[in-house]
Amino acid sequence: MDNHRSEQKALTAEHGLSFLLDTVTTKILFDFGAGRAAYDNAVKLNVDLKSIDYAVGSHGHYDHGGGYPYFFVGGLSCPLITGDGYFEEKYAFDGMKATYLGCGFDERWMEERRIDHRVCREMMKLEDDCYVVGGFQRTHDFETIPKRFVLRDQEGWKQDDFSDEVCLVLTRPEGLVVIVGCSHPGILNILKSVQMRFHRPVYAVFGGTHLVEADRPRIEKTLDEMKAMGVRLIGFNHCSGELLQEMLDARPDIRHCYLGAGDCLFL
Repeated sequence: MDNHRSEQKALTAEHGLSFLLDTVTTKILFDFGAGRAAYDNAVKLNVDLKSIDYAVGSHGHYDHGGGYPYFFVGGLSCPLITGDGYFEEKYAFDGMKATYLGCGFDERWMEERRIDHRVCREMMKLEDDCYVVGGFQRTHDFETIPKRFVLRDQEGWKQDDFSDEVCLVLTRPEGLVVIVGCSHPGILNILKSVQMRFHRPVYAVFGGTHLVEADRPRIEKTLDEMKAMGVRLIGFNHCSGELLQEMLDARPDIRHCYLGAGDCLFL
């Protein structure tokens, strides 16, 4: 699932993200789109939900988690792995008006259906070549989170620092492959944290970067630092923005593509 369709015009596009990763040892569903459409796309793509070993929720926003119940009803039966705080009440708040942005289901819903829910706080090994990683260090102070993203609890409103956000890391001979959801903690913060934990270069990055609101100097700095980390292949989509795509098109030093709904990469 992505905001835009690919050449597979039978699929539905919506503001959301969902990836299926198929490695030698495991199959992983990473994020679930905003609603039923991602599940419907999976059916049209002949995805066998019962063959999926793990489901991973990158963070608790609706456009990444809202489709999970449809996958479950459709036959997904594997463990669900999220960061700590995935089910907190997430909102966009302008000082007066609040808009609920949460995933739309909670831990009680999970318990009633006896779903195996596992929480990743720092790093969780799924297979020898695959890890869920969270707890990102904030190493780049210019990667700030918009103040409109907040949490609501018994004490009222508080800034959402997206401590629940996790990514997937695959180890490959060329380096690390990182799959991100929205990169609210900052794409460089995420990649630097991954690099420090694995002591290897990041070779490829796929997913949403939330650079849709970034200006040209920040994007240029981001791409320069990513290249210095070893990144040579990029497949950004969802919340990454048209300016990022335009600037990538002008950089022959980094292979890149846009991943629309139904697009595949074979590594």
